[in-house]
Amino acid sequence: TTLANSSEWIDGMQLDRDVRARVRFHPASGDEGIVFIRSDQPGQPSVRCRPENLRSMPRWTSLEENGCWVHHTEHVLAAVAFCGVDNVRVEMDADRLPMTAGGTCAAFVAALRGAGLASQDAPRRAFALKEPVFLLDRENTQGEKSNEPPLKDGRYVLGLPAERLSVSTVFHWSHMPSLPVGVAECEVAGARADSALLQARSYWVESEKEQVGKLLGPVQNQLMMLYPGCPAELAHEAARHKIVDFIGDMWILGRPLVGRFVAFRAGHRIHHALVQKMIADGVLRLMEVR
Repeated sequence: TTLANSSEWIDGMQLDRDVRARVRFHPASGDEGIVFIRSDQPGQPSVRCRPENLRSMPRWTSLEENGCWVHHTEHVLAAVAFCGVDNVRVEMDADRLPMTAGGTCAAFVAALRGAGLASQDAPRRAFALKEPVFLLDRENTQGEKSNEPPLKDGRYVLGLPAERLSVSTVFHWSHMPSLPVGVAECEVAGARADSALLQARSYWVESEKEQVGKLLGPVQNQLMMLYPGCPAELAHEAARHKIVDFIGDMWILGRPLVGRFVAFRAGHRIHHALVQKMIADGVLRLMEVR
């Protein structure tokens, strides 16, 4: 599946810069996959969505090919997954994708749906798990200069073979017991119309105020803030956003992924490690899907 038409431009702030950026989507040829086009650069260089182009960042996902970078890919790639698009050209007028509606993927989904879908004369292939995969990470990512205590029990992702993609997430900060625990789950086939998932905002935690202020500046005010004693629904929304990030990061494989996944306190760094582990361990197989 690709797009029937090109979409309108989507405009928004860059996540970590006080500068605007735009993106729009175009049809692509069969089996081209997801290709980012930097139309702001001479010759309009492209960056293919492939594992070898992954460049891991702590708070977002980036791709780089032949010195050309694209940042903040996770929400666009999640939108592609939710819409069932296999081949699309993503035109950007900056090296960063825009942030819209509090860091949700809803605007990207609306643009893709508005452009319409077109079937292509080729079978749809996805990666499926041949066997269970488990990634356990006990690293304390708070940093040496942080006053926060280390995370307890680490973070993990468990994946089991299945015929479709489903994801369950747990949002939990062990060193902040007064912060509610968030839980969310979805099946991608059923999540296409799930507005609660598409509207789940990016977030930051009150204890990160100084760090986030330096990174995001005024943009932080557009995101969801979590604080000790906040309503549990905010933590559940954070867990739903973790699902969006997970699904978008798994598209780095270059094809859809099917399997039953459970992610506990995972984030972009863990997602990237999972992609690399699945490839290194040889647990993926190609299968035709409808």
